[in-house]
This record gives sequence, structure tokens and C-alpha cells, in this order.
Amino acid sequence: MWRLTLELDKRYEKIEYMNVYGSDSQKVIVEGEILLPEIKPDVLKVLQTDADVFVTSVEVLNDRVVVQGEVDFKIIYLSNDPLKKISFVSSSAPFSKVFDLFGVRPGMTYEVKDDLIYSYCSALSTRKLSAKAIVEISLVVKSPTSIEYLDYIEDESVKFLKEKITISNPLIITEQIVKKEILDIPQGKPSIREILRSFARLSDKNIKFDRKKLSIDLKIDAKTLYSPDIGQNPLEMVEHEMFAEHSIELSNIPDDLEPIVKFYIKSFKISPKTDEVGELRRVEYDIVVEAKVAFNKLDIIEPIVDLYSTMYELKELKKFLTIEQFVGKTRQVHTIKEVVSLPSEPEQIFSISGRVEIDMVKAEKNAVQIKGVLVVFLIYISKDEQDLIKSAATQILFSIKIDLEGVEDQDKIYADIEIENLSFSILSASEVETRAHLAIELWAKRTQTTEIISDVEVRGEIERDDSRFASIYIYTVQKGDSLWKIAKNYRTTVEKLISFNQLENEEIFPGQKLLIVK
Repeated sequence: MWRLTLELDKRYEKIEYMNVYGSDSQKVIVEGEILLPEIKPDVLKVLQTDADVFVTSVEVLNDRVVVQGEVDFKIIYLSNDPLKKISFVSSSAPFSKVFDLFGVRPGMTYEVKDDLIYSYCSALSTRKLSAKAIVEISLVVKSPTSIEYLDYIEDESVKFLKEKITISNPLIITEQIVKKEILDIPQGKPSIREILRSFARLSDKNIKFDRKKLSIDLKIDAKTLYSPDIGQNPLEMVEHEMFAEHSIELSNIPDDLEPIVKFYIKSFKISPKTDEVGELRRVEYDIVVEAKVAFNKLDIIEPIVDLYSTMYELKELKKFLTIEQFVGKTRQVHTIKEVVSLPSEPEQIFSISGRVEIDMVKAEKNAVQIKGVLVVFLIYISKDEQDLIKSAATQILFSIKIDLEGVEDQDKIYADIEIENLSFSILSASEVETRAHLAIELWAKRTQTTEIISDVEVRGEIERDDSRFASIYIYTVQKGDSLWKIAKNYRTTVEKLISFNQLENEEIFPGQKLLIVK
């Protein structure tokens, strides 16, 4: 659209985009005491501690955001009950964290991510446990907005510089995939006395996209550790496979867009069930998987970012455009191996589990550096009859560099790291080799702030008594100069500088002499 302001004919354009109003990451220490229920036996020794993090609410207020959640501690312990030698207890501890983010307002949208950094539990007495966890909360607050910018000026005396800016406006669809299934304990395994711990992971993800529909096939692997009702072993492990199918109907998706799909296990509940003869030989799995589908719609704009006139003094009106751009993504699997020395010789290893604690995710030129710790837990029967059931935990440090084309040092990296497979081999009387396959998914985003010109007014004609406006001038190029900056300073044009100095292109170097002719 065109409109007249004084003697300048100008054209304006408008763009709608998601404006990033604030982002931050903070660590939260969560502590709590766990009193054993009356039905649980006394604690002799904590064998294994794990925890799950849940964000329960996010409230965006004026200039701050309140994030609330809870940590669900899961503890396996050695008890004093000869029939329930190993038992399990779980308890939740709440947390709340305030993020001070200037400029955020109620009604704005947000993205929140939680990561468990550390968890630990110790026995205060035979009936009381002390639990502690460190959680990292990452938060981004956005809001849809629009901005009008100056696109063109119809005046031979006005020279303007435009910058091409790519704006990523993601189309996001969130779906929940619910899988509920009852599966049998295999023949040869004893029935269940008590379920101690269960783990689930998405081992296979098959996605088909045909513009009108997104089809998802998932394979879910579950491992359940339980104390048996009868039998010689104090622990048993059962493995199950489940398959889930889901489809998402799509509309108004541009032909040039491809989906980016991220999966999260949002809820995982298990419970023992009886079979036809009344024995606890079945396990009911109730799993909720969240699928977040993003289509990164790219809009390219070219606003005016600088201007001047060879005839007039101009007054510029400027605005700041702050956008979050999608840079790229990748997925890789890395193998980590470590030999663990056990305090005593194992007779049989019943349980191996682990978690990943990330210390650093840092972008660098065309790559991402990741440092962290793989914590591996083992529960086993030792040959020491005085201390039969033992546990061991080891921390395996890792440093991984992953290539990601186009990434720069200042980019924000979002990382999802899952243990895709965890196994062991007994090497000797007291050494076990652990092997873990880490599935690493990375997304890179860049927050870019650009000052653009929204409007311009004529203040008057240029006073030409300044020596810079002599008809002929010899200029020595300084560090950081460009032909545009020199032309603007001396009120000439880039075209004249190229022509009178017989330049092949716009490249210049410090110390170079330029003839400036009006």
C-alpha cells in the first residue's frame, strides 16, 4: 500500500510472527522426607533411587513466570522381612520456581522442558527416608504479534539498504497416544508379590506423511522388576513389547513443508493383575505418549534497515524485530562402554538400569558439544552369604561432539537424550562391562534481533558547508568500512563509488584509497 508523508512516496508491509519475549534455564533443588506406610517393611538398606519429574502448572504473570511441579521418587530397598526381602516405595515432593522475565504478560504462550539432573535417597531410620533431587527447568515465552515496516521509497535522492530475514512461524500440533494392554508373565517365571520398578522406552518410531494424514507406528519396550511370590530368587525381571498406532488428519499444510515429530512418554503406570486361576501373573500397562508435530513455515521479508538522502536530512523511526529461527536438527546414536568393579563377586545380576545427567549442551561452529554422566545401577545376588543382596552404582563421564551444519556459537540447543539400550557382560569375578546406546536428538534455534525502519520523515535540506560534501574527495578505507557506510557518510551512492574507482565488486580493504565524486 502507498501513502504520502511530506514529499516522500513510501510503501509499507506487515508481517505476523511469534515474538520471543524471554527465555531462561534454572536449576531447582527438591527435598523431602518419606515415611513408610504401615504395610511396608522396615528399611535395612537403600538399593536404588530414581525419580520422574512432572511440571504440573505454568502461570505467566506480569514480568514473571511461575512454574510448579513435583518429583516422584522411586526407591527400591532391602527390608527386614524374610518374605519381602526387597521392597519398593514411592513418594512425591512438590517444587515451585519463579522466572523473572521482563516484558512477559498473562495470555502469552510458553514452552517448558524439565530434566532430572540428580537424585539420591538415604535412610534416616528404619521407617524414614530422606530424598533429594536437582531438576533443571528450561522456559521460553512467546506471543503472536505483527509489525509494520518500511518496504520501499519512491525518491531518487533516497538510498536505502534492505536485509533479507527468514521468519520461522511453526505450525504445531500436539496429540496424545494412549496404549493400555494387559500382558502375561512368561511361563517359567514365578507370579508377582510386588512390582518394584518398571521402565518404558520407544524403541522404534515409524512415521508416514502424505500431506493429508500423518501415520505413526510406535514400538514400546517395557521392563518390569518385581519380587516373586515364590521361588529361590528375591528378584525377577520380565520384558514386554507393545505396539501403538495413531493417525493425525491434516489440512492447510503447504506442499514444501516436512514435519518434525518429537515423542515424550508423559505417563507410565503399571499394576499387577490376576490370571484365570487368581494368581498375579499379568501386568497391566497404561502408557500415554505425547506426539508434538511441528511444521516450520518460513516467511522471507526484506525490510529497510538503513537509509539516507543525498538531498534531505531524514528522521528515522525504528523498531526491534526479535524472532526465533529454526536452524536445524539431527539424530544420532552413540555407544558408551565402561567396566564396573563390583564390591563382591556376583552370583546373578537381576537388574540394570540407568539415567543420563547432562552437564553441558553447547553450540559451536557447525557442531554441538555435549558433556554429561551416564549413571548405571546394578542390583545383584553376591556370593557373600552374610550380605546376599547388593547394589552398585557407577558414573560414566562422556563427552560427545555432533556435527550440525549451520549452527553458530550463540544458538540455543534443545537436546533429548534417551538410553536406547542398556546391557552388561560379566568379565571376571568382580568386573562387569556395561554398554549403553544413547539416542541423541538435537534441535537448534537462533534468536535474532534486528533493528528495522518502520517510517521516515523529511526534516529539511542538507546544509552543504561541510567539507565532506566537496565535489571531489580522497578517502582512505578504515577497518569495518563498507561501500554503503562510506556512501552514506559522504552523501553519494554506492554505484558512483564503484564506477569512479573502477571496482569489480563491493569488496574493499583497509588502507585502500577511494575517489569520491559527487
